[in-house]
Amino acid sequence: LCVTFYSAVFPFQSYAPDFFLNKFGYGFEKSGYIASLLSFGTMIFTPLFGLLVDTKGRSATLMIFGSIIIVLVHLAFSLTMISPILLMILLGIAFSLVPAAMWPSIAKFIDEKRIGTAYGAMFTVQILGLWAFPLLIGIVLDRTNPQVTPEALAAGEVAYDYTWAILMLAVLGLLGVIF
Repeated sequence: LCVTFYSAVFPFQSYAPDFFLNKFGYGFEKSGYIASLLSFGTMIFTPLFGLLVDTKGRSATLMIFGSIIIVLVHLAFSLTMISPILLMILLGIAFSLVPAAMWPSIAKFIDEKRIGTAYGAMFTVQILGLWAFPLLIGIVLDRTNPQVTPEALAAGEVAYDYTWAILMLAVLGLLGVIF
């Protein structure tokens, strides 16, 4: 779950301003503003969901719910023209749900003598995904947008179609639901 979840969010966040520019035709400033909503929402919601986990439990349910939201958000981004503002807020909620439930769960299942190793292994796997998926997104963008060249981009003649790259992130969310 750790690798699929973070790989479905962080690489998207880095591509989001260009995605909003290309798909919705927003300028750089508005695209950057919309992309920033993810971090803003996460700052608000993560402590609240952490409190929910502390008081009510239900970590697995929250992780499943957050993963489902990721799938739905990426499907909506790739296949619809729903407001990216609304979708980024929902992505921020998902991005708050899963970590608020996942990281504390490790301490429940791992022997105290091995908790540092467990967190280290989890973080390493997470970073592996954060290394691999931006590369894969680039490969998908290149293969699904053969008409996009640096010259055509500079001239404003073409725009990237992120549909398949975002669908790949939706599949990561689906794998997160399964995990």
